[in-house]
Amino acid sequence: MSTYYIVLAIYFCIIFAIGIVAARKTEGNSDYVLGGRSLSPGVTALGAGASDMSGWLLLGLPGAVFVSGLDQIWLPIG
Repeated sequence: MSTYYIVLAIYFCIIFAIGIVAARKTEGNSDYVLGGRSLSPGVTALGAGASDMSGWLLLGLPGAVFVSGLDQIWLPIG
């Protein structure tokens, strides 16, 4: 096997193990969805901002680049 496939298999095993550990720590669906109600306001704000920017970068930015040209590609940076 090549090194690429070995590293990929190790990565998947690690991700799978993290998923199993996390699944054992959650007590139910509400604990999973709400994070056990233990998230700080800063983490919640970062999550909301990331969700907002994700939609913009997936849908809005390609449209802006199509309409206005490649100059708009710098828009998310600053």
